[in-house]
Amino acid sequence: MSTPLPPSTRSAAAAGLTTAAENNTFALQVCSACQTVQYPPRDVCSNCLHDDLPWQAVPQQATVMASSTLRHSNEPYFQEQLPWRIATVKLDCGPVAIAHLKDDLQTGDRTELALELDAAGVGVLVAYAPNNF
Repeated sequence: MSTPLPPSTRSAAAAGLTTAAENNTFALQVCSACQTVQYPPRDVCSNCLHDDLPWQAVPQQATVMASSTLRHSNEPYFQEQLPWRIATVKLDCGPVAIAHLKDDLQTGDRTELALELDAAGVGVLVAYAPNNF
């Protein structure tokens, strides 16, 4: 029996997350018209509806807004990984995202984000304590 993998279906726009993770960079879409940083990846800007959203390096710092520990999942991959910690983080560059927690971060803590490849080879956001990054 093969080891289950995390869900890997993503939008075409999200492919940039995987490319950035493969290149060991932290890049998100930035609207060329209004400079709004986009997350999650999308086809048009959430601020001005412009459709030129190049991937650019952005600051990795964020603040944990809320965290949770998942103790149940319907996904076979996550069932084997439980408990699994996640958090809602507010990036200093603008967007709010959900990230996997690698350290004991709590609400209000500062964090450094990274884009990493998960077991399915897909780029995901991971939050670390600043001194562990």
